[in-house]
Amino acid sequence: MSENRFVDNEDGTITDNLTQLMWMRNDSYLDLLKFLSYRAAVKYLTKKNEESFAGHADWRLPNKREAHSLFDVDKSLNDKYDMVIHIDPVFAEGCGYDTWTSNTRGKITAYCYSFNSGTGGHKEVDDILNSSARLVRGEFDNSKTKVGHVPEIKDMITQGGGWR
Repeated sequence: MSENRFVDNEDGTITDNLTQLMWMRNDSYLDLLKFLSYRAAVKYLTKKNEESFAGHADWRLPNKREAHSLFDVDKSLNDKYDMVIHIDPVFAEGCGYDTWTSNTRGKITAYCYSFNSGTGGHKEVDDILNSSARLVRGEFDNSKTKVGHVPEIKDMITQGGGWR
């Protein structure tokens, strides 16, 4: 992929020239210095839209494929715990390890995507263990990337794989 894939817009946003998405440079952990449940991530999203962060009021949680489009095993930066995550270093270091996505199962679970492993799984919406939100806006253009299916892991809520 081109070295010019990501452009720092110098306003707290990053434009991905490959997918045409705009991402917040910081995630919710860097903004709030705490991890968030899914419900709190939705409140964070609402607040960012009410504030028209970087002049935009259409921020949202990414879907699985959009989050996965940031994963690049050849890129790395350190999260809050100095653990390696595989996203471009144009994003801010010290962030969360993963992101909540817009993919949910009813009101019980939401999909959390890991930027370390390139996989994810459903977690209880009230779980706050090391989860943050990396917000995005725009229409996902997959014509250049062909981002496929996101690898699943066993659901984190059941430890055995079956759904309740």
